[in-house]
Amino acid sequence: MANDLIFRRPPPGGPPNVLVFGEPEAASSAAYALGRIPLPGFFVSGAAMVTMPPVATATGGIPLPPFMLSGTVRYDSATQRPLVGKVSSGWQVAVPTSTAIMTRHQNAARGNAGRVSRWQRAEIRAGVAASVWQEAGRARNGVAVRHQAAGSISTSAALRWQEAGRVRNAARVRWQAAQQLTPAALAVRYQEAGRLRRAVRSSWQEAEGLVHRHGEGFGVAQLIERGWLARWQAAMAPLPGRSVVVPPEVDPCHVPDTTLVFRGKQTHSTTLIFFCERHGPPPGTGQTVVVPVLEVYSVENSIALTRVDGGEAIEARGFSMSLDADSWTWQWSATLPGSALPLVQEDSNGDPAELLAMVNGVPYRLVADNPARDRRFARAEVRVRGKGRAALLDQPFVSEQNFASASGRTAAQLMALAMTINGVNNGWAIDYRIGDWFVPGGTWAFQGTPIAAVLDIATAAGAIVQPHNTEPTLRILPRYPAAPWTWHTLTPDYVLPADVVSVEGIEWVRRPAYNRAFIYGTTSGGVRGDITRSGTAGDYDAPMVTHSLMTHADAVMQRGLAELSNTGRQAHVSLRMPVLQETGLILPGSLVSYDGGDAVRLGLVRSIALDEAWPTLRQTLTVETHVEA
Repeated sequence: MANDLIFRRPPPGGPPNVLVFGEPEAASSAAYALGRIPLPGFFVSGAAMVTMPPVATATGGIPLPPFMLSGTVRYDSATQRPLVGKVSSGWQVAVPTSTAIMTRHQNAARGNAGRVSRWQRAEIRAGVAASVWQEAGRARNGVAVRHQAAGSISTSAALRWQEAGRVRNAARVRWQAAQQLTPAALAVRYQEAGRLRRAVRSSWQEAEGLVHRHGEGFGVAQLIERGWLARWQAAMAPLPGRSVVVPPEVDPCHVPDTTLVFRGKQTHSTTLIFFCERHGPPPGTGQTVVVPVLEVYSVENSIALTRVDGGEAIEARGFSMSLDADSWTWQWSATLPGSALPLVQEDSNGDPAELLAMVNGVPYRLVADNPARDRRFARAEVRVRGKGRAALLDQPFVSEQNFASASGRTAAQLMALAMTINGVNNGWAIDYRIGDWFVPGGTWAFQGTPIAAVLDIATAAGAIVQPHNTEPTLRILPRYPAAPWTWHTLTPDYVLPADVVSVEGIEWVRRPAYNRAFIYGTTSGGVRGDITRSGTAGDYDAPMVTHSLMTHADAVMQRGLAELSNTGRQAHVSLRMPVLQETGLILPGSLVSYDGGDAVRLGLVRSIALDEAWPTLRQTLTVETHVEA
């Protein structure tokens, strides 16, 4: 092995050249050597070559003679060796010391503390009761009866009687022997007819068309003069330039737009169905619709049924639907031709058929139940009935669920909670239009379908649930927007004259004249309400109302208003009228002012029934009016 040392640069300090091996600056327990190696002068021999571009390459070697090392060595083990000493301590037995202790005290003052006990209604527990019995031993008691022979008492008895004389009454019956009459001879002439067998042959030929001449006579028509009144003003010559004719503005059903917004995934067909959804019925807008008095009311009636998933049109030979304040969806029925049976049946997935009904241009989404077919000679009909779109929130389309809220929510938020499945919205929305109130956590719990949960919350405040025509939305409306004795201060939604009503009926109803109501909450955080009609003595109490959601004064006031409004003498007015373009279908909850000629009645619509028998289309309203309001 050659001992060659190769240096890349000269020493910075010059001779003497000191070589340091290891790392002397780091203190460690390893041994290191320090010394000098004198080297003789050396020379470099080799060859150098330079090429273009300038690159210098040198090769060679430096021969070194063998060398010896001399120096000193120091060993440091880095181990501490402390001194070892002996420690001793003296002790003695301690003397106990007695110390007097004095404690100051005084009588504590009595503190009054309130205590609240929480309670809830106890549940009935069914227990098994068993009766233990055994046969009792018979006890024999000595019975002593004291008696003596009774003395006979003789009593004289006299019976007065005499033999009655027989009375014979003369009875006379007039009769004589009847003479037998010889019956008339009856003769039946008949003979057995011989059966004739004849060959039946029908001959036919192609019929020829016959031409009939038809002539009509006419004469000189009589001139009838009619007066026309036209409004005019002096015309002027058009000014120089280009005239621009501005067409009249028409409010279209659809605003031109290339964006299609889909609310749900289409699973049946790719057919797009468009309907006029920008022109809805006017109820609930806060504007009064006044029907003028006309000699003739002209309406172009139309009923069109279309299956939603396929877009097929369905011919309706008869159609009717109804809605009242206590119903949360439409009830409808129709008579269809026999060929329309596949269009109203369930699809392959078991989902019911959804139909779109256009009533004088206004759309309504409906759901069909199982239809019934009636076939007669040369005629086949299908009778189908169903409900509105909100029927999908009830059985048998959904199952019962458990609804509860551990945290505090408002009544509107509880209704939104009822429209969820495992915390995810089921696609339905709540249009809340009554007073809202706060419900503490753990107060409301309900088991049932989503629509039943919404009805439970709405009933607590005396409200009604009404479906939207086409959208998956439920409207929460007050049953009485105001007390009947203050209806004269409200603006009616419709003003109807007697001329537009074809049939009018009035039924007088008398209800108890309650003027006081008690509303109680059944939970620990419930509120007690005592509602009295202003201006009365409050001496006629209505039956007490209880509900778990009575947790705020706003809820108590709304329910109390509904209880005290449906009282006293009422007149239920039935109005049968056409479906005008100005009014459309007048829905329950609308305030109507009706001038019947003898009196002007103001009331709330409680029900509507639509009946179509082409070409007639009529709606029948039931209006609740108060006589003594």
